[in-house]
Amino acid sequence: MVDAQQYCVTCGRVAHRCLCGEPDSDIRRFLERAGKSYTPTYSIRPYKRGVPPQIKKRERATMQKHYKAWYQALVESYGEECANCNITENLVVDHILPIAKGGLSEVKNLQLLCAECNRIKGKLMIDCRTKLT
Repeated sequence: MVDAQQYCVTCGRVAHRCLCGEPDSDIRRFLERAGKSYTPTYSIRPYKRGVPPQIKKRERATMQKHYKAWYQALVESYGEECANCNITENLVVDHILPIAKGGLSEVKNLQLLCAECNRIKGKLMIDCRTKLT
């Protein structure tokens, strides 16, 4: 019997190519801003790959159309601070599961992050929301 391929839950890479466990990885830098530690976890289910450009374009247009309303909804639900490091300046709406990996522009897939945390997070799938709606 062949073992199933393992994929990193955070970056989506095959387990043996995952760099999330490295001391200088993006995920570690991201979580250090919040004072958290990280241990890589793996799954047999990979991210959705190869999202067509027309879907990316549609999702980005949806995001632009509803940005202000969704920002307000997130502020009401989680407060006006970065979900990772609690900074209250330069906040942006971020996709938890990025559009490039099959995420949709819906409130349940969004969180508020400061610009620096959003830059470090990049295409990683990290949900920092702690407060319940």
